[in-house]
Amino acid sequence: MKKNLKIVFALISLCLFSKLFANGNTLTNVPEDYLGTYIPAQMEMLLKEYMSYEKALSTIAASSYDILLLDKDICYSQVEFYDGYAVEAEDFNKWAFVSRGNDKFIIDENGISYRRLCKETGAAGYTAYGEDVLKILCHDVLDNKDISINGNKIKIAGVEYRIELSTFYGSKDCVMNLRNDTGICFMMLDGVSANIVNAVPGEYKMMWEPGTEILQTIPLFYWKDSSYPNINGWKYRNSKKDLRLLRNLFYAKHGYIFKSADLKEIFEKFDWYKPNSKFSENSLSNWEKNCLQDITKYEEQ
Repeated sequence: MKKNLKIVFALISLCLFSKLFANGNTLTNVPEDYLGTYIPAQMEMLLKEYMSYEKALSTIAASSYDILLLDKDICYSQVEFYDGYAVEAEDFNKWAFVSRGNDKFIIDENGISYRRLCKETGAAGYTAYGEDVLKILCHDVLDNKDISINGNKIKIAGVEYRIELSTFYGSKDCVMNLRNDTGICFMMLDGVSANIVNAVPGEYKMMWEPGTEILQTIPLFYWKDSSYPNINGWKYRNSKKDLRLLRNLFYAKHGYIFKSADLKEIFEKFDWYKPNSKFSENSLSNWEKNCLQDITKYEEQ
């Protein structure tokens, strides 16, 4: 009898708790035109600044929601935990909704702005989020014939990876966490390139850290036709390997035909590279020549 009473009491308590949760997070008067998945407007800027998804997310989480998945009567707000973290109705009632052309924005109770990625929520919303992050972090290598993005997946030289949006892995200083058929791996920054490395068990349960096995390497920065790096501002300008790549990037953009096999392999994979048998140093602008002089100076130090 006592056992049955305990069960009944537990069920009543659970129902009351669920009702309280529902009442606190159930939304009314949600504008239908604004349903969908949103991320903080500053996310793109932070991704470009840090070249790290985890660093960008950690910075955002200190002052705003990770993500907003706005449905008709509820709005979830935690990366890959949309079944358990929801915005309070009291806070939602302080929000503002703004349209700019076809774009939709939410301004939350603290004045933080979010831009809409897509009209869907749930799995479709997270796929759109993953695709957005991939395209920002890998923006300058999308002209590489070996690299393509499809939804929240990136294919590199025939190997497909899915971006992991949760940050439960020991991925300090990595560009992003990935998953392929064999499990978790990491994209780690290595100067103007990035290495995809294996994962090894971390100090704590369910935590992973970057290993030492390099699975693949890709060029990552400043490869698009219209882009050049700030040579004097780069933190890795003392790397002879990086400086050599950067120096030859200037020549590649003017069609220089490389004799070195490694440079030939790198640049010929980009759609913008057009071999020019009539290449001449005279095709370089004065600004480009000055940059090359700076690079040569750093290489000689």
